Amino acid sequence: MQNTEDPFVKKWKKVREKGLLRHLITTGLSFGILLFVVLTAWNYFVTDQTFTTTYDFIVQLLICIVFGGGIYALITWFLNEYIYNKKTKGK
Repeated sequence: MQNTEDPFVKKWKKVREKGLLRHLITTGLSFGILLFVVLTAWNYFVTDQTFTTTYDFIVQLLICIVFGGGIYALITWFLNEYIYNKKTKGK
């Protein structure tokens, strides 16, 4: 199998054509929301803490999306770019 036929190369080529901004929005948003749900469930069931105000809820949601999701999306973008370039030898 040539590297251009590699499923990763095909999929990542499509993702990179859409651009970094779209990857940040889609991957970052989905991971940020997942992170928020997991952290909220942890706080509620394990530590018995709940949100005291709507403001607390919104702030934690935004922090999870912007920082957690954004950092995750950036890391995955650059790691996948590295792997893609290595498999295609920078073509």
